[in-house]
Amino acid sequence: MFQSLNGMKADFDELKRRKEHLKALIVHHPKYLELLDELEMMLHLSEGSVSPEGLYIYGPTGVGKSTLTQEFRDRYPSKIVVEEDREYTNIPVLHVRVPPKATNRMLASKVLEVMGDPLHHKGTEVELTSRIHKFVKNLGTKMIILDEFQHLIDADTDHVLATASNWVKTFTEEINIAVVLCGMPESVKVFIKNPQLDRRYCNKIEMEPFAFGTVEEILTFRIFLKKIDSQLPFPTPANLADPQLASKIFYISRGVPFYVMKLMEEATMIAAMNGADQIGECDLSRALMKIKQVGRPFVINPFSSPEFDLETVMKAEEDAENRYKAKLIDSKKRTRKKST
Repeated sequence: MFQSLNGMKADFDELKRRKEHLKALIVHHPKYLELLDELEMMLHLSEGSVSPEGLYIYGPTGVGKSTLTQEFRDRYPSKIVVEEDREYTNIPVLHVRVPPKATNRMLASKVLEVMGDPLHHKGTEVELTSRIHKFVKNLGTKMIILDEFQHLIDADTDHVLATASNWVKTFTEEINIAVVLCGMPESVKVFIKNPQLDRRYCNKIEMEPFAFGTVEEILTFRIFLKKIDSQLPFPTPANLADPQLASKIFYISRGVPFYVMKLMEEATMIAAMNGADQIGECDLSRALMKIKQVGRPFVINPFSSPEFDLETVMKAEEDAENRYKAKLIDSKKRTRKKST
């Protein structure tokens, strides 16, 4: 699929082809496959049920929540259905991204927009919600996935939490189909505020980053890297699953798939521009210079270090962060003393 460059710099078309190949690449975390099966079971068991299933999927950014739910939606693509008395678009699984700082009315409007309602922006919250019910029947929708669910409770106040939780509770009870909520860990607050909603969504599954502590965890992460390696856009593998290299990649990514793939994207561009036929540590080192994590100001570049010990560098980074925080606290104390 990807020919040898033999030392010749890849042109822009080839660079784009290789980068897009990586962007489209999906390498499954073991929990990912379990969740796809869970969604599949939920879809079929909820149809015609007196009390359709509810599922809450949560986890930090970059672990693949949206990728998971979009892939499941794509298993059941929309299609035009022609019957004797009508023609309509069938949407079995409706995937909706909750808009930032969404109100209940904004969310209802967004659901209708994805359903194809040209008047999705018109009407009160009650009217919009009522139209959703009609569209669900008309479109043959069997499941609604509300992604980025934390946006519904961005304003962290008791009033917002209560209003949002009540709307979701009423909506999921009355819509009579499977409804999946998917968001960041902080979105769990909506269940704390509403015990009835909490009971309805007793099935809560966390998507976590890869870990790198036990032998089994390390092996799982290395298998993940090996799968990526086999699909990199080069004729020669990079040996990403090498124990030492795997520990360096884990240190940079903290086991979050997004950062692993972003590192591969940038390293691919660098290697291909140099006419290389595989990614090397020098490419990963240069790639890391382009990937900045604001939340980790004291991270080191492990790919430029021939001797690397994961436990040592993680401890050094933690100590540097603690010293920095201590200085900030001390500085604030001195400022308060001067002001008094």
